[in-house]
Order: sequence, then structure tokens, then C-alpha cells
Amino acid sequence: MDLLIKLLLTPVVQLLLLLLLSMLAAWRNSHHLKKLLLLQLACGLLLTSKPIADWLAAPLELAYPAFAQQQVKHIAVLGCSHANATFLPISSQLDSCSSARLLEATQIWRRQPQALIHLSGSIKDRREAHTEVARRFLVALGVPDQQIRLHPDATDTEGEITLLIKAIPATEPMALVTSAMHMPRAMRWFTSANRLPVAAPADYHLRRNPEDPLRWQAWLPTVNAMETFGYAFYEYAGLLEQHIRLHQLNRQFQN
Repeated sequence: MDLLIKLLLTPVVQLLLLLLLSMLAAWRNSHHLKKLLLLQLACGLLLTSKPIADWLAAPLELAYPAFAQQQVKHIAVLGCSHANATFLPISSQLDSCSSARLLEATQIWRRQPQALIHLSGSIKDRREAHTEVARRFLVALGVPDQQIRLHPDATDTEGEITLLIKAIPATEPMALVTSAMHMPRAMRWFTSANRLPVAAPADYHLRRNPEDPLRWQAWLPTVNAMETFGYAFYEYAGLLEQHIRLHQLNRQFQN
């Protein structure tokens, strides 16, 4: 998705836009000022509520179960992000989404050391290729270099999956590792190409069993809730965009 859309889907930006409207209303002595301030307060409470954020994220994160050590020959890890700060140790250069995915891939590989690990994803404004940082992290965890394959030429999920489909034979079983909230969109790209990898979700935002009773402390505002909201908004928007794109591709194919 375009950078502007990504920014507008960020809860912090949404709150700032409401604040800007409130300041504009105050400057113009608008009678809507109180309503805007109340709306801003309500949005702030909503976006910092972890139970509501979890409720929004649950349909995405629980769509696929955790990997159950099905036999695979390939472990495909979709890229996320890393820092430009090369002075940091390798364990700190990767964003939490990347390190969680790579740790899950390593855990699968340790039980199935014959499997190849495929790393994909590219970030244009980084000094070092994302796949190279991920490779060094895997090597530091004990994965042999010869068991790693790099696919650095894609900057979005669709492109990554296109490269992986070309690189991995359809007859050889594959585990797909990505963030749990991102898994439904990633799996849909695979199924649209008649491929069905085994889902291996990682990097969960939902940290509580849905059946467990909520304590009152759970409703206190948290910054983590805003992060979960932002990721969920982004993924739902991505699924909508994907649905439209796949519909257009199907119409072109039929014509």
C-alpha cells in the first residue's frame, strides 16, 4: 500500500488529525469544539484499550494454528524490518517482528535440519539488505550458511511470494513463517497461485487466552494496544486491497 495510506492507518496519526481539527475549531470559535474534544477522548480510550485491540486482532491471529512439526523440506520466512544502526549487535538490529519470525524458523529447522530456510524481503532505504541481516542472525543462532537461501528482490508480500513460488518446487512441502496477523493475507496470495504451504505463525500480539476472564487492570490504557490497533487496521486494509486486486486479476483472466 502507498505510504500515505499506511500513515493514515496509524492510530497516532488519527489522533493527531483529531487534535488538529480541535485546534482549528478552537481557533474559529466553532460550536463543534466540545464534540471534537469528546470524540478525541473517546478515540484515545478506544485505541489504548488492549481488550478491544485483542478483539480486533483475534480473527487474524487465530486464523491458523501454531506449527505442529509437519514434515517440510523448505521454510519460507517473509521479511519485516530492521534498523540502519550497524553499531548495534545483530540481536538488536532486527525489529521484533523479524526476530520472532526468524526464531520460529530456527525452531522448525532444529527439528528438521534437512530443510532449507528461504529469506525474502527488501527495504529500499536500508544500508544493508534485509535478507543479509536476517541471514547473519540465523547463522548466529547456529543455522549453517548452506541451509539458507536469499530472495532479496521484492518489497511487498505479493512480490516475495511470487519469488518463493518460483524458487520452491510445488511438489516439496513448505512451511510459511510470518507474523500471525499477517498470515491470512500471505496465505491467500499462495492459494491464489494454487500453492498451500503449512502455516507457521509467529510474532503474536494476542497474549491472552480468549476464554480467560478479564481483570479490571486489562482495561487500563496501554501503548501496546495502539500498536496492535495499528497493525490490525493495516492488515484489514491490506486484505481489502488484496480482495480487489485478485478480483481484477480474475476478471482479466476470464476475459
